[in-house]
Amino acid sequence: MASLGNGIAGDAPRPRDDGGDGRQVAGPLWYPHADMLTAAMRRNLAQTIEAEVVPRLLMRHRTGSLAIEPSGAPSPGSDTVSYADVEAFCDLLVRESLPAARRHIDQLIAAGMSLDGVITSILCSAARHLGLLWDGDRLSFVDVTVGLSRIQQLLRSYGPAFSAGAVPRGPGYRILLAMVPGGQHTLGLAVVEEYFRRAGWDVENEGAVPMRQILDRVHGEWFDAVGLSASGETSRDEIAATIALVRDAAANPRLRVVVGGYHFVDQPQLAVDLGADIGARDPDHALEALARGPEHPAIAG
Repeated sequence: MASLGNGIAGDAPRPRDDGGDGRQVAGPLWYPHADMLTAAMRRNLAQTIEAEVVPRLLMRHRTGSLAIEPSGAPSPGSDTVSYADVEAFCDLLVRESLPAARRHIDQLIAAGMSLDGVITSILCSAARHLGLLWDGDRLSFVDVTVGLSRIQQLLRSYGPAFSAGAVPRGPGYRILLAMVPGGQHTLGLAVVEEYFRRAGWDVENEGAVPMRQILDRVHGEWFDAVGLSASGETSRDEIAATIALVRDAAANPRLRVVVGGYHFVDQPQLAVDLGADIGARDPDHALEALARGPEHPAIAG
């Protein structure tokens, strides 16, 4: 998948032929392009959506389900959004400009939506919906890439305010976040970073870097925990090897290793089986498990 950096396509709506009279009109958001992809590319993108969005991982936030109503507009002062609003937001992400998407979020905040709701009910659910649109042949590979790129940009914009006012917890709460080498999809890791910052943790997010860089960091600096995110394309053997190498290199002999991602949404125990202290389904569960202390190895959630 293309890098989730700045936008990689123009912001203007793409034209389409109307069906035979020669006019070019603005096309709908959903149209089939997925037939241009090989079966392997389709599988890889499907895994990317799972790894980026971790649909059941982030959608279980607190209440155990995503707050989306089947129809209607968001309730004033509520973090509940409608399916129609999520779909409209996806349209903004793909066919309009990034500032248009930001204005939409600002309007929701002005109406009373919390930043927590912006991240979980808008950004995360929009990312999941982009995946569903692609899976239904209603979006192209490029559309999904552009949409996820803009979600990541919005997360960077609103993230600092999300964690503003957090009280640093001091010694004992420093964590390094990184992808298991081989994974490239860092949106989910960025969401985890914001939750840990809001909880008062000192967070270093390496993102997708070579193994040597991760090992140099844990060997040269003191971290109380390492959070590893494994994308769908990362094998279990690679995950286990990464955990073992991180432990061996760590300056902290009691380093706690938390692992989440595609493989562990339904099987958090698998992370423990592979050598981690904690298998995390979502950021809140990881925080809760770490709060129980090293004497209580845990499967988060």
